[in-house]
Amino acid sequence: MKDKLFSNWGWKLLSLILGFAVWVTVLNVDDYSTTRQIRDIPVTLINTDAITDKNQLYDIVSGETVDIIVKGRRSVVNALGASDFTAIADMSKLSITNAVNITVTANSSSVNNNISITIVDNVLQVELEEEQTASLPVTVTTKGETAEGYTTGIPVSTPNLITVKGAASVIERIEKAEVQVDVSGRTSDVTATCTPIFYDANGDEISGKKLESKVTGVSVTIPVYKTKTVAVKLDTTGVPADNYKVVNAEYVPNEITVGGPADVLQNLTEITVDDIDVSGCSEDLESTVEISKYLPDGVVLADENTSISVHVAIERNISRTMTISANDITIENKLTDYDYAVQFPEGNTVVISGLSDEVAKLTAKDLKITIDAETLSIGANTVELSIKDSDTYTVDSTCKVDIEVTAMP
Repeated sequence: MKDKLFSNWGWKLLSLILGFAVWVTVLNVDDYSTTRQIRDIPVTLINTDAITDKNQLYDIVSGETVDIIVKGRRSVVNALGASDFTAIADMSKLSITNAVNITVTANSSSVNNNISITIVDNVLQVELEEEQTASLPVTVTTKGETAEGYTTGIPVSTPNLITVKGAASVIERIEKAEVQVDVSGRTSDVTATCTPIFYDANGDEISGKKLESKVTGVSVTIPVYKTKTVAVKLDTTGVPADNYKVVNAEYVPNEITVGGPADVLQNLTEITVDDIDVSGCSEDLESTVEISKYLPDGVVLADENTSISVHVAIERNISRTMTISANDITIENKLTDYDYAVQFPEGNTVVISGLSDEVAKLTAKDLKITIDAETLSIGANTVELSIKDSDTYTVDSTCKVDIEVTAMP
């Protein structure tokens, strides 16, 4: 048995060597060299301060991800994915065309030594812009409706000014920074923390990585007041053109609904619009006024309509000369048994002025000319007629009368 085990040892050794060689050959044939494309490897930017230190911002036009072709042993290549590689673009090497080469290496040095990497497109392209800063007031808007009989007051926001930084082309588009608070069904003050949203002149939202603000939340308090309906009173000021007069002033609405602190509303009965200026006017005046400017401090308008339409009628004055007779004069407090004879020594006319429609229909009796007999003495008396102005006319000139007071026989 022992002789059989150790006999022909040369052949046995040769067989072992041949078997190993066959195994190695088969193994090498099975693990052949192959190529494979790996897509969408994220590109990491380094040394970006080479751009930002110059007060510039960059936006990647192309090259945020990169594709590579890997060649190597099948057993190595097939086990690789995008996460096994690092793609880098060094922004300190940005060219005058705003492009920089991308380099890709395997995360494992052993893998890196056993594969070759070909980058499909090894260029990252950026767009540069100047950085700009703007300060914007915070605009607070409300959403929904308060409970019936209530309205919102003037909101208070903290901060009330937001500084925003970004690319000049974006900053220049910003029209306002706005926060919105829901007041639906509320009967008491509303407090909320809101995220500011930036809008352009068309009301479109502006966002994106080109925009940066340190303020991420704005604290807003909105008072909620009970409402009250009050009258509107209108007064004109100034004097119309010569020979013209204000006939009347009409306006709508003649009452408005307001809101405010209870102690203020308690004593508020009317809102006065007192600066409708008719100075020098020779025709009707039409105007629209914003009622909010006439509200007391702390009071807000609760109506949707924020303006009052005003129409002031202005008409021309005319002059009219009227003839007076003795019968148009009333002598009061006459003495018994005395006679009063009236004559006109210098003419019997008076001149009045007023609106044409009013003056045209007047008679001398309408002037209500009176003389008090107690001011007369027995004999001859000369009296200048005293005629009072009225709401419809003004007396421009009068005349004198002679009154002879004699005892009856």
